[in-house]
Amino acid sequence: MRRRYLIALSLILCLPGAALAQEGDAAKGQEIAQAQCARCHDVTKGGAFKKMPPSFQSIAIYRTKPDIWARIIAPSPHAAMPDMTWTLTSEQVQDVLAYILSLDTPVSLPQ
Repeated sequence: MRRRYLIALSLILCLPGAALAQEGDAAKGQEIAQAQCARCHDVTKGGAFKKMPPSFQSIAIYRTKPDIWARIIAPSPHAAMPDMTWTLTSEQVQDVLAYILSLDTPVSLPQ
């Protein structure tokens, strides 16, 4: 596990521009998110802002594109998130990233 994390981290540090230059398909990303991520995250637009795990909308609003990409391909070893690096292709990662970024819209907080 630690070795895979270090490999992924080195890729993040060496190739972020190349990896992030590829654009994903937000519609495909939404399908992947519903199939792979919705068991833990609220993946809907306008989803509840919970802390753990955060909703995709809160991720889109509060995290940068490189940070979101890095957390998809190399989740923190201390997080409860499963190791998605080995189950999603690079194209699927870009699709999920595109979907998350599409959710970066202001929300109304409850009064």
